[in-house]
Amino acid sequence: MKLISTILLFITIQSFAVKGAPQILRACINSQDSIITVSWKPPSDACASFTHYSIFASYNGGAFTKITSIPILSVSEYPHKINNSSTKWSYYIRVYSLCDGLDSSQSATLDVDILRPQEIQIDSVSYELTTQNIVAGWSPNPSTDTKLYKIYDFSSGNGDSIGVTGLTSFTVSTNPASGFPVVIASLDSCNLSSILSLPHTPARLSGSVDSCKKQITLSWSLYKGWNTIDSQLLFVSINSAPFVRYSMMSGTSTYFTYNNLALGDQLTFLVRSYTKSGSVTSSSNQLLFITRKPKPPQNLYLSNVNVNDQSIEVSFKVTDLNDAWNMTVRKGTNPASLTSAFSIKTVANVVDFMYVDANVKVSETQYYYQIETQDRCSSVLSLSNISSNMLLQIDDQLHHNPYSGWAQGAKSYELQRSFDNGSTWNTIQISNQEFNAAEFSDSSGCFRVLADEEPNTTFATSAISISNKACNIDHMTSYVVTGVNPLGGNNRFIVMGKGIDNQNSYYRVYNRWGELLVQKTTNEPWDLTYKGETIPSGSYIYIINLYGLGGEKRTEKGTLNVIQ
Repeated sequence: MKLISTILLFITIQSFAVKGAPQILRACINSQDSIITVSWKPPSDACASFTHYSIFASYNGGAFTKITSIPILSVSEYPHKINNSSTKWSYYIRVYSLCDGLDSSQSATLDVDILRPQEIQIDSVSYELTTQNIVAGWSPNPSTDTKLYKIYDFSSGNGDSIGVTGLTSFTVSTNPASGFPVVIASLDSCNLSSILSLPHTPARLSGSVDSCKKQITLSWSLYKGWNTIDSQLLFVSINSAPFVRYSMMSGTSTYFTYNNLALGDQLTFLVRSYTKSGSVTSSSNQLLFITRKPKPPQNLYLSNVNVNDQSIEVSFKVTDLNDAWNMTVRKGTNPASLTSAFSIKTVANVVDFMYVDANVKVSETQYYYQIETQDRCSSVLSLSNISSNMLLQIDDQLHHNPYSGWAQGAKSYELQRSFDNGSTWNTIQISNQEFNAAEFSDSSGCFRVLADEEPNTTFATSAISISNKACNIDHMTSYVVTGVNPLGGNNRFIVMGKGIDNQNSYYRVYNRWGELLVQKTTNEPWDLTYKGETIPSGSYIYIINLYGLGGEKRTEKGTLNVIQ
């Protein structure tokens, strides 16, 4: 039994003792300080038999000599100071002792590492879609001793380090505006670097919007770093929707015009470049355009169309111009086919505008008007209500069109008549409807109609529109009573007749000595007094200067006999 226990103890000690040689990993030279660092993986020592490491070195193929002893098991590196930067050194390590206290074990022989990792190229540098970070990516270096990858900004042409990684991608920049050429190098376990890769720069997209043409012009720099660009695709996202492929372009295209712009949309563009039959891609930066639909005036109201003598006054109101740049008065004899008649520049903080149209025939034609506002691109922003002048005519009947265009309609119409060709007007009838009355067609004089607007709730105002003047004029006739009695029923001198323009026609009466007793317009009677006293019986001379409403003119003379 004692023998068996001894055997088992020996087997246990042997299984956990210092076994085999240390694994020598690398011998790396630092040329600046002429130190070669030898690295290894320490063995296990369960039976505590370890006493020391012995490190042996050979220069240029010569005999190995011991260069140092290290009595600590956990030490895994040794810096060997040499007299020059020669790389012609070889090393091995021997460990003492094994569990028997006598045996040692030797590592493999290792030369100084002078083999650099294989040069590799960047696959692409691209803008990441969600973050817009600039990310470089590449395939793993096939060199087995590749430890890290070092990334450089190559703007200066020398390579300024921006980071290291053990992965095959790296965020070059979190600033989308900082595109620059990127190169990488591979590092092995001795920090030996491969040759720098060729520089790669992603496509950089820029552009401008022409809201008048509803176009977006895009331009970009081509991707740099590939031998060839097979093709490019333009992608667009409208109003934050997913990107969709919009157009395929050649590998040399650097310009595109987008013609499907709808103002008010938010559009984001990117260009994706392809190489190696589409297996490698790169996305440009995203370019955002936030467009705005032009805003029309808050209120646009054609408030009145009014005849003034032989012209038509078109009045309108505009509040909060916003993007209105110009206003156009549209005119026509048919409301369905109005054309531009006059343009007016908008004026800030001005509400009321008027256009006087002299190119009209107010007694013959009904004209329709509308106001149009345009933005600075001459695109229509808004249209006002359509209104027209009131055309009054007298033929078999006196009639006119109702006023149209007021928001609340017309409250009433007034028919007015003038016996002095329009100098003074008298209202002869009021109606809540337009006039179409035969009884006035036989009446002598000039007529017009006034339309009164129902108060406008938006502007808290009401307008009055006046029609043209229409005259029913007789040929001028006149007669006077030549015998009067101041004390009788026929006690006044008066001029009577039709078609007389009483405003301009007048008469004079003289006594037999030629003294002027009175001068009055023909529609004013004379009460046969002079200086407050009744004139005596006798004969008097009258002279009447007559002007007709139809343009006639004549003078009449005669004797007035006064009898008491």
